[in-house]
Amino acid sequence: MPRWYSVLTLLLVFFLSGCLYPESERQANTPPDETQINQVQQAIEQYQENTDGLLPIKTIEAPDEYMKYQIEFERLVPNYISDRPTNSFEAGGTYQYVIIDAEEDPQVKLADLELFEALRSLQLRIQGMGPHVELGEQIGPNVYALDLEYYELDENPTVRSPYTDNLLNVYYSGGQQWVIDYRSDIGHIINDQELTFETGDDVREILYEYTPIVPVFSPEITVDENNEPIFMTNQHKNR
Repeated sequence: MPRWYSVLTLLLVFFLSGCLYPESERQANTPPDETQINQVQQAIEQYQENTDGLLPIKTIEAPDEYMKYQIEFERLVPNYISDRPTNSFEAGGTYQYVIIDAEEDPQVKLADLELFEALRSLQLRIQGMGPHVELGEQIGPNVYALDLEYYELDENPTVRSPYTDNLLNVYYSGGQQWVIDYRSDIGHIINDQELTFETGDDVREILYEYTPIVPVFSPEITVDENNEPIFMTNQHKNR
């Protein structure tokens, strides 16, 4: 079993309604340190130069597409970097350092592990109330809200956005997994940066282009004819 999963199974379980991180109990995540990220990026590049293009990554079965290439700091410390970043999971922090675009242009990014904790807490609550997930309103293609009345919830479960600190809805997909709705965060960046996309483009990439954090547990997201973020369907892809 992957080490990250074993550790996360021991995290505190919140039996809550609404936000999975209420202000009275949630400790703020430490903002990403650009200096540390840049140091790791430089270490990765130097490691590649000395190993004929190899990357210092772990071989694991990833729980999320953005967690596929996790950095193995044992290969970098102390020859390429003095120590593990203080905000990294390996050093007791709440971020997993990952690599995106590994084959073409490897870039160091962060995955917020507090989101994993939150979704595991929700999963345990749901499992404790029956063997099947009771679904409510369909939010998008293959994306559903929970039956709030059945689960005695006052409002839809949410998590704190690692981008804006706003509340993001958590839904359930037909693929039997939890998904986080990043559409509002994406819309904020689109408007702020005055970006324009076409329907069929996967616009999640702007989240890690304009910030150092990857959108874990995200369904594919594109835009409609008004450049507003929407959940992607196969019909959108085939346009």
